[in-house]
Amino acid sequence: CGNAIVPVMTEGADPVCTGDKVYTFTYTDCAGNAVAWTYTFSINDNVAPTASNPAPLSVPGSMNVPAPDVTVVTDEADNCDPNPQVTWVDDVSTGTPCVDEVIVRTYMITDACGNTTTVTQNIAIEAVYPPLNAGVDQVICAGESVTLTADNPMGITPVVWSSLVFSPVTDGVPFSPTTTGVYTVTLDNLGCISTDDVTVTVEDLPQVSFIGDVIAGCEPLTVVFTNTSTSTSGIDNCTWEFEGDPQTYAGCNDFTYTFQNGGTYDVTLTTQSVTGCTASVTYTDYVYVEDTPVAEFTPSTTELLNIDTQVDFNNTSTGATDYVWDFGYPTANSTEENPTHTFPQENAGSYTVELFAYSPLGCVDSTQVTISVVEETIYYVPNTFTPDGDAFNQYFQAVFTSGYDPFDFQLLIFNRWGEVIWESHDASVGWDGTYNGEIVQDGVYSWKIEFKTSQNDERKVVVGHVNVLR
Repeated sequence: CGNAIVPVMTEGADPVCTGDKVYTFTYTDCAGNAVAWTYTFSINDNVAPTASNPAPLSVPGSMNVPAPDVTVVTDEADNCDPNPQVTWVDDVSTGTPCVDEVIVRTYMITDACGNTTTVTQNIAIEAVYPPLNAGVDQVICAGESVTLTADNPMGITPVVWSSLVFSPVTDGVPFSPTTTGVYTVTLDNLGCISTDDVTVTVEDLPQVSFIGDVIAGCEPLTVVFTNTSTSTSGIDNCTWEFEGDPQTYAGCNDFTYTFQNGGTYDVTLTTQSVTGCTASVTYTDYVYVEDTPVAEFTPSTTELLNIDTQVDFNNTSTGATDYVWDFGYPTANSTEENPTHTFPQENAGSYTVELFAYSPLGCVDSTQVTISVVEETIYYVPNTFTPDGDAFNQYFQAVFTSGYDPFDFQLLIFNRWGEVIWESHDASVGWDGTYNGEIVQDGVYSWKIEFKTSQNDERKVVVGHVNVLR
């Protein structure tokens, strides 16, 4: 019914990746007669998607490596999948940390048919060694503590200290080394290791000692102390302390100190080295100061007559063991504790008796007392004499033996009428019984003697009678 036949195509299933795509063509004539013809395509997508490697990175240390990010793949494409999927696969290091390390990061692009391709991003790890400072070298004194604290700006932990002379050491925690040593601190920044050293010098404490030139003597006792202390770094400051004295005294050279009172005294010396190490020593009862003895005595009398010049001395001194007595004139001394001494009878006057009392160390005290020897006035006046020319009793003469001044003497003879018939100013000259060259008549005559005593210049007058017999 004609040649104009128009085919009509009908599609079957349309697989995206794998399967058959069927096209059916139907031909129908004008009378409605139809015939079908089928054409089949086999679908098999094995074309991988495409993408470019992301731009490389450089980061300061592995801690700064960014997390995987699929968006760094920006040009993924596929022949049949308009939206292929990007996923992270892994990171692989190609070197040693802090030695040219590179992280190779792999991304996978997958299309809807499961076709894949990979791209890589190189992340270079810069070698970042952590800044570190162990601190300045230190000097401490034996027995003291020291704290090592590293300067760690990045705050990396742990901070590890090590030493051949002391272990363990913890950052920021005090410890007490006993010997000088080098201490090393280590920081590990993901394999980038920094170290630094500090030396801790342990200085021995000063060896403190001293000597005194005189450590035993009498009060007040002056002692010169010589400092003999030594120290590794040298002695810088010194302080002296003396028992019973609240004050302290500075001085590292010879130091002079006077102990005013008796007793035993501790002496303490504290020294400080140039680096500040301090040590002390105390010498117990180092200085002995002996009290000055007290010299005292009592004589049995302080005034006596020249007819009996013996005096007993009672020694009441304290703190003394030896004694020396000086009795006031040459060759008169004694070392007895309680002597008895006889003063010269022929020499009236005052004698200063001095006692020197000595302690066991020779400390001395003295005291003195004046002893007065009084010359007693002794004289005799006879009451009769016989001026008859024989060898006996020819003169009337007052006999003075002591106690008068021979230069202040007068003897007067009176007759019965009170006339002076003889006069003398010399006690050694007697009346021969004459008056104007003639022997007087027998009888009783008056006499008067006036003289001055030698002890106290007292003037005395005595009178009496004498019988003249021929």
